Amino acid sequence: MVHLRNVGVLTVCAIVITSSAIYPSGGAPPGVQGPIITRNPAPSYEELHSLILRAIENQHRDDRALEEFERLEHVVTRKSENGEILTDITDRVLPSGTGNIKLRTAEKDVPVPADDYRRELETVLKALDSAGPSSDRYKEDLSKFERRRHDHAELLDSATKAFRMTWAGRETRNDPAAARTLVKVLLDPDPNYKPISRFAASFQHIHAALWVDEEHAQFARLEADIATDISFGGGVAGKVYRGGHIVMVQEEVSPGIWLPTLYNYEVDGRKFIVAFGIHERTEISHYRHVGSRAEVVEILRTELNKLAADPPKR
Repeated sequence: MVHLRNVGVLTVCAIVITSSAIYPSGGAPPGVQGPIITRNPAPSYEELHSLILRAIENQHRDDRALEEFERLEHVVTRKSENGEILTDITDRVLPSGTGNIKLRTAEKDVPVPADDYRRELETVLKALDSAGPSSDRYKEDLSKFERRRHDHAELLDSATKAFRMTWAGRETRNDPAAARTLVKVLLDPDPNYKPISRFAASFQHIHAALWVDEEHAQFARLEADIATDISFGGGVAGKVYRGGHIVMVQEEVSPGIWLPTLYNYEVDGRKFIVAFGIHERTEISHYRHVGSRAEVVEILRTELNKLAADPPKR
């Protein structure tokens, strides 16, 4: 049984680089929010097709680049949409070469005590040292990581056949970075699509809107709705209920590199007979290029030595 929390993540990422089958329309459909700039002419089929292909290639490059960036992730989970806050944590996330390292930096906006953070660093470095590149553990983790990376890329590429896209105009959005004008397209499942996996089968239940930055050929924003229930194992193993909503935002964090700055999930379902809900908002900031696993280890070791040499005043 696949962990149902992963369904939302993979579906969002795959939709972001969706179909090159583009169907022009006379304008935005009813219910579209935000100002559509009608004075700008729609691109031709060839122009929009070229834009999507370039954005797909850039998305693959962005995904690979993420493996060399550290960032801060502020995650707030709620009992229900707009309900009681269950957790409010901030983690420093660094690449390890086989996944991610997480160091807790704050809870409910209260910084983690310096001694606790130092112990986190010590624990992480011991784990990295014990599972070095020559160890069997590292080789096993690397094999699993490369398999996940391959499956992820394959899932993204499969989405090029999963959706039909309808031109909806250009829209100016006031995102945190700045006001910018983006191409907007609507995504609907292609009834002729044959899923390559159970994850890809989720595409048949999704309707979404996608915003693309024309100048940089980058996917900037996605809003997806789960239109029908997504079942696993014929509904016996689990189900994600219709009515869920997912948002993803990407921004340029380094020249030519666009990475996620927001995920928002409002999803309910059940795993076997146990109900679950994912009502989670993740804001991602402070991206910094740190390079390879070896470089990350050196960064963390230097920080630990500095903390040991200059302990916090009590």
